[in-house]
Amino acid sequence: MNKKIYFLPFLLLLLVLTSCEETKEAGKFDNWKARNVAFMDSLQTEYDEAPNHGGLQRFAPKSAPNVMVYYKDITGDNTVTDRKPLSTESVNYFYRGSYIFGETFDENFAGADPDEDFETPYTAAVTDFVVGFTYGLQNMKEGQRWILYIPYQVGYGENGSSNGDIRGYTTLIFDLTLVNVVE
Repeated sequence: MNKKIYFLPFLLLLLVLTSCEETKEAGKFDNWKARNVAFMDSLQTEYDEAPNHGGLQRFAPKSAPNVMVYYKDITGDNTVTDRKPLSTESVNYFYRGSYIFGETFDENFAGADPDEDFETPYTAAVTDFVVGFTYGLQNMKEGQRWILYIPYQVGYGENGSSNGDIRGYTTLIFDLTLVNVVE
């Protein structure tokens, strides 16, 4: 009987240690490719099934006609012109880039909305970016604001950005305002 009493605390300690080893918190980049593919699939489903496509619109870049880039026009009260940038031009724009789980990876405005009185738009050639972003800019009119969803195939691909800041298979989400085409 005494042997059984000594064995019980040892058995309980063994169970506690074993259960602690099995608990592992999922990382924010676990199953990254599958999660990003599923995110883009959910946009396709929303586009196909929701009334008015759930507010989504889409286009396929000419260099990747089988890949859809989705966007929502959230322009609001901004003044919009009919002017769209050509691939040979430069533009002024505000942007906030984020991952599918909402974390921002880069931005050039601080608040909920860009404020030209206190913040400076970024200026760059339209072709300085990944394919999806370039075609997004070329489809926008001056003054428009979009939420742009760029799948990895026309973003940074399987390998990610050259500096390692963006992982491979990342869907890029941009809050993008085209301020104007640089004359």
